[in-house]
Formats: sequence, structure tokens, C-alpha cells
Amino acid sequence: MISRILKFGGTSLATTRLLKAAAERVKRILDGGLRPIVVVSAPSGTTDRLLTLAREIHLEAPASELDRLLATGEIQSAALLAIALQRFGVSSRSFTGGEAGIITDENFGRARIVELVADPVAAALEAQEVPVIAGFQGRTRDGRITTLGRGGTDITAAALGAHFQADRIVYYRDADGFYSIDPKLLPWRGEKIDRLDYEQMMDLAEAGVPILHPQALEIARARGIELEIRSFREGGSGTLVAEGPFPTPHPVWSVSLSPSICLLTLEGLSPDIRVLARLTALLDRTDLPIDAALNKTHQGLRLTIQAPDRDGETLKKQLDDFLREESQVTTILQRHRRRVTMVGNGVAGRKATTAVEQAGSRFGPPSFTFQGARHRAFVVDESEGTAWLTSLYQSLLRP
Repeated sequence: MISRILKFGGTSLATTRLLKAAAERVKRILDGGLRPIVVVSAPSGTTDRLLTLAREIHLEAPASELDRLLATGEIQSAALLAIALQRFGVSSRSFTGGEAGIITDENFGRARIVELVADPVAAALEAQEVPVIAGFQGRTRDGRITTLGRGGTDITAAALGAHFQADRIVYYRDADGFYSIDPKLLPWRGEKIDRLDYEQMMDLAEAGVPILHPQALEIARARGIELEIRSFREGGSGTLVAEGPFPTPHPVWSVSLSPSICLLTLEGLSPDIRVLARLTALLDRTDLPIDAALNKTHQGLRLTIQAPDRDGETLKKQLDDFLREESQVTTILQRHRRRVTMVGNGVAGRKATTAVEQAGSRFGPPSFTFQGARHRAFVVDESEGTAWLTSLYQSLLRP
């Protein structure tokens, strides 16, 4: 029987009604002759709530204890979905990541999978059970719980898909595929893109568009596993990700707007490699979805960090404390910003450049620009985010 990985995000498991709907979907796939292996995220908002609670108690809580705490969210989802499946007559069993045989290194908070000993999952399949596995987590060789970082459930699903030679990994989200622009943000519905290749999805990931984790994409591409992004609601087709190339409708084929972010700028950093290495290690432990750029100035080095707005004050305090002996360094926090991101081969072309210049002249220049080979991102005032998005969409994508 062909294996298929079904990954349910936290939004699709947020209520008992949605849990029952997810269980019914799994049952239909099982009845259709496929062998489903289910991977689940924590209910929406659970991880952030637990992390906030821990930081209220201790700002620098031990990473190993944070991992133990945060892993409970996915374990709840796995047990509840297994219960829901049994309600519909499907024999099922939930697993923690460690019980499923996901062995990681000891880098708590951002652990990497080093081995997958999935004998317990294989045994459940042999016994005609549907395994429901808590994503985002694993265990060290000596049994300590670890987490894989933000988006880690995507990695869990991809690793299991590779191990069990799945024909496809289906990622259930709150949208019925990928659109050139988020349909919830503007009154115009962007073009739905039915097929993307691995390289195009990697472009989105590198641009900071939170669709799928880059490591999950790398695993799937290496094994040639198709990925599907589809709605957890009924009906409609999703977006298929497979070996390409697939043409896109425009040179810039995606424009997106982030939630509220902040910019934290460190001015006057020493070029001492030891200081920079320690700073990098600190940022790597934050478990925040951050982006950073390092530039040389007359005063030394300037490090510009993008982070979620609500975490800005806390992150600034941590960095100020970390750099208290570096008296020449000043930290500047700019809150209430949004990031507008363009993706495509044409982001540096004349049409895109003109569109950016027009938006800048109308709404004011961006406070910072992040740029890659096939993406450009502009940090603008929160009040101007939608206006920038609208302007770029009308110039580059609107039919």
C-alpha cells in the first residue's frame, strides 16, 4: 500500500469541530486505498502562549526545559486527533516525536534530525493503525526532548515522507493553495498558482514568505517527493510542488505583506570575529523568525535585525545585556513596521524597479531593504504596508 503523509497545521486543529473534520478526511484517504501517516502541529497560538508564559517566569529559561514545555502543544494535538479517529472507527495511535524514532542532535530549540528509527511507526502501520505523530520535536540519543525550531512540523513530515517513500506530502493550511497575493489582504483576488517547482518554493522560503520550511523542501527535492498545499476545508484543488521547471505568469510572480514586525539596529559593532560569533549564537537561540543583514560603516559594523514586533522590546533587552561591555555599540529599535516582499526572476528588472520607485514617491521610502538573488523586501511603516502592497500588485500583477 502506498504511504501518504498528511500534515495538519495548528489552524486546522484549533477546535473540536475541526479535529473531527480532520479525522473524517484522514478516514476518507484511508478508505481510498492509501496508507496515511499523520503529522500535527500544536493548536494555533499554543506555542507562543507557552513561550510567553516561560519568559514571564524567567527571561533566559534553560533551552532544554523550554523544549520540554513547547513539545506539549503538538502532543495534545496528536492525542486529540487519534481520539477523533477512533470515534470514527479508525484504529489509531498517537506518538511523540521521540516515540516515533526521530533522533536529533543536542541543539535545543533548533535541533537537527540525525537519525530516524521509525520501527514503532512501521509496527503501527503493520497493525493497521493510523499513526498520528507530534511534529516539531524529537529526542536526543539519551532520551531528552528537543524541538526543531519554527516550522519544524514541516521537517517532521518531510523526514517521515522520505523514510516511508511516500508518494506525496499534503500540507493542510487555511488557504486552498498558493496565490500571487494573499486573498485575505486585498479586495482583488490574486492569481492562484496551480504548480510550482522546488526552486520556486525555495525562493519563497529564502524571501521569508512562511509557506514551507526550507529544510523540508530540501528533503523533498532530494527524494523527488511531491508536495501539495491545500485547504483543510472541503473542496477545491491545491498547489502542487514538484520537479520543474514550471513557468510563472509574470517575472515577479508573488507579492506579500508580513504581520507587524520591528527593526533592531546595532550600530558600531566591533569586527572581532569572537564577538560576532557569540552574537550569532545568541540570535540562533531566540526561536524567533528573524532576518538580519550586516553592513560596514565608518563607525564599524551595522547589524539590522527583523523580528516580530511583539518581541522587539524583549530582544532589545537581551542584546543590550549581552553587549553591555561593548560601550561603543548603540541599539535602535523601530517598532510597528511591515515587510513587503517581491519574489521572481524579475525583481531587479526595470518594471519592478519602476514600481518600487513609484510606491516610494507616494508613500515614502522604505526604512530598510533586504535583497536576494530572486527576491526584494522593503520594510515600511505599518500604516503604509497595505498601500505599498496595493501599489506593487497593481503595477506588477493585476490583470
